[in-house]
This record gives sequence, structure tokens and C-alpha cells, in this order.
Amino acid sequence: MRRPGRCVGLTPVHNHGAVGLPLGFTLLRLILLGSVTVVACWALVRPFVPAAQGVVTRRVVTGSAGFGGIVALLIADASWMPGIAAVALIGLLVVPPVLRQAQPVLGRCVVAAAVSTTVAAGAWLSGPPSAFAYIVLMAAFVGVAWLALCPPTVPVRLVGAVLGAALLAGLGQVTVSGQLATPPAGDPLLTRVALGDRPVDVLVVPHMPGWNLVQTTDVPLSVGNAPSALVPALSRTGVGGRWALVWLAEGRGELWLDRAGERTTVPVNPGRVAWAGPDVRGPEGPDYASAVLAAKLTGRRGDLPWPRLTDADAAVLRAWVASVRGPFTVVADTSDRAVEASKVVHEEAARLGYAVTSGAPDVLVLGGVPPPGRHHLAPWLAPPDLTTTEAHRYVRVLSSAFPGAAPSSSGLAAWTG
Repeated sequence: MRRPGRCVGLTPVHNHGAVGLPLGFTLLRLILLGSVTVVACWALVRPFVPAAQGVVTRRVVTGSAGFGGIVALLIADASWMPGIAAVALIGLLVVPPVLRQAQPVLGRCVVAAAVSTTVAAGAWLSGPPSAFAYIVLMAAFVGVAWLALCPPTVPVRLVGAVLGAALLAGLGQVTVSGQLATPPAGDPLLTRVALGDRPVDVLVVPHMPGWNLVQTTDVPLSVGNAPSALVPALSRTGVGGRWALVWLAEGRGELWLDRAGERTTVPVNPGRVAWAGPDVRGPEGPDYASAVLAAKLTGRRGDLPWPRLTDADAAVLRAWVASVRGPFTVVADTSDRAVEASKVVHEEAARLGYAVTSGAPDVLVLGGVPPPGRHHLAPWLAPPDLTTTEAHRYVRVLSSAFPGAAPSSSGLAAWTG
């Protein structure tokens, strides 16, 4: 792709539910901050105000809680939440503001708390680790909205104070972790945008000035840093999703996405420090991006070390050469890891007196496209072991957060940390 003068980028990593416009996400953040302030302050002050609140106060509190809970649902991009749970949550947030009179039945609060707790627990068990803070926000908003309809008994006041503190704690968590602000330059970006009849997930690595690798959901679309510089995102052998290369200039800009003539843009700030790592256009780019994606889904930063040949990998390769007991063929690409691995394999073969030649029945693949027939894959190219509990969780969260992305050994390693 040619190198136009415009800079490009993506929305923050955890603002999946926001629209693809800076103003849209800014408005959502302001609503969330305002809602937490109003609802939490009311809940914390209520134990010291024995009189029952008036209609206006009740409407303000329940309305603010309703708006706040729905905005938290949007910002969290709760695609990991079952549909019926999301509907139940929205219903619990919408009903309190439309009730005209106070409901002097504490049982209603107990029922609402039980339902919201069930929804929250089910969502948390099926979602990524970073979802917990948003679940606290949504459940607390529901609880306070229903408590506002109850008489100011001692249990109601105490429970309300606890929920008010939970709101402040949840907001503090998502703020400290950077989920409400644009990630710093140098941290790869992950976002979900609305484009056409379905959302599109986008990962940009490394999100710094220079060439960047862009992975998208596996749907036909084009990506670029200007309307006149769009290139198709293409499939790659052995990895999921679609891929494109985009040049990011310094400073803030926009990334353009086009799908069947429908376009959207998302903001970015790649900073002014150019990417100093290996060229992401190389063969190891997708493997590195897979690890970055897994790290982002755990809530951590995505600026990981570049893939390298580890001592454990070298030991496995030497053991394989020793087990062949004869001539074999090596298939590799130009990546640094493959070149280093090829050197290790050739040295071990020379030490044991085995020939490395083309046409041998045993083939060792260190990079590139595996040939047809029988062959052995290097450890980093082999399918990951997905039989463990943590691997099952990695696959489940990956398929929910970025449909079409393929699990990988590097991704599983980054997921387990």
C-alpha cells in the first residue's frame, strides 16, 4: 500500500461497545461518570438522611442508574454475556424509572438483587477477566435503582451504601486500567466497530508510527489510512481472520474501514516514537499478533517481546534430529526465529553425521507453508494443547471477543502469562 500523508488508528482496547466516532465514546464516558457520581453519592449519603426522598429525587436516582447501567453494558461490549441475561439486565434498569410511586416492599429489592447477582455471575464466568469491573458496575446500578423505590429502612440504607461503594470501586478499576481512556502509544489496539450488518473486530499491532499489521474479523472489507488508500484485508494460511498492512504516521488520525460501500472511521494516537522492533510485514507478524490479542483479552498491555527461539524450542529440535536417525529435509522462511532454528538443526545434524538434503522422506518445518505429505512442525508452529481448563477458557474468550481468530501456541502462552 502506498504511504499517504494521513495518520491512522483505532479506538481504545476496551471500548468495544462504543460507536466508531470519538464523540460517541466521549459521550458514553461522560454519561457513565455522571451516573456513577449521582447514584453513588445518593446511596452513600442516604444512611445519614432519615427522611424518605421525594418523587423528584427518586426519579433522578433511578433514571441515572438506568442510564449508567446501559452505558456500562455498551462500553464493556458485553458480547460475552448471554442474550437473555442482557435483556434481563436492561429490563431491571428500565423498570424503576417508570414506576410512579415508591414500592414499600423490601421483597422486590431482594428479588432484583437475586436476579442481578445471577446475571452477573453467569456473565463473569463466561467473560474475559476484565469483565468483572463492568459486572460490578451494572449489578450495582440495578441494585440502587430498585433500592430507591424502597422505604428508608436500616437494611435498605446499609445495602445502598455498600452498592454505592461498589460503584466507585468499579469505576476506579476501569479508570485505572485505562478502559475509559485512549491507550498510550506503543500499546497495540483492539476494538469492535459497527460496519454493515454485523460488528467487526480490529487489532492493530504495534500501534506505533511505521508499518502496522491490522487483523480483522473474517468478513470481506478494506482497510486504510484514507478513503483513497484502502486495501483489501486478505486471509492468510494457518491463521484466522483477515489481514492488511497500514502505514501509521505520527500523531492522531483515523483508520478507514469499508465494507460493500459502507464506511466508518475510528480514531488513533500512535504517538511519535517509531516502532523499533522487527518488521511486522515479515512471516512472524501474525504469530506475534496472536500473542498480542491473547494478552489484550486478559486485560494486560499488548507490547510483548518479539517471538524468539527459546532454549526449550532448541532442545525439542535437537531431540527430533536425534530421533530421525538419517537424512531429512528442512523447510524454513526468512524470519529470525526460523533462521536461528535452522542453524541449530544443521549443527546438530552435522554433529550426529546426518545429511540435511531435499527430497528426504522426513521433513522438518521451521517456517513457511508446510509441504503436502508427512512432516514435523517446529514447536511454535504446532497446534496448541487445548485440553487444559485454562486452554478451554482461552478458546472460549477468544471466539467470543474476536470471532474467527484461530488459537495458537503463542496466544496460549500469552494467555497463561
